[in-house]
Amino acid sequence: MTASPMLFIAVEFCDGSKIKYSFPTQAANDAARQMKLEDLLKGRHLVIQAEGRLVMHPMENIKTIELSTGGASLEGIRLPLHTIREATVLR
Repeated sequence: MTASPMLFIAVEFCDGSKIKYSFPTQAANDAARQMKLEDLLKGRHLVIQAEGRLVMHPMENIKTIELSTGGASLEGIRLPLHTIREATVLR
């Protein structure tokens, strides 16, 4: 049995501060990932359990969220229709 890859979520707030969390895989299949993504997109808070604490970040205070997929394909996941796919970050 192989270990699950550690994923991350990086959050940049409207005031310019940033935080990054690492975590293990949260959903075992496409259907579960779909439900988690839909819940995140509808939610008013980003809720994270970390180091014995429950942290709730109001979405109104968040400028951007970057969420790793751990190399897992998003092919089976329905993203919003306006999603730009297979983009490359230019520096």
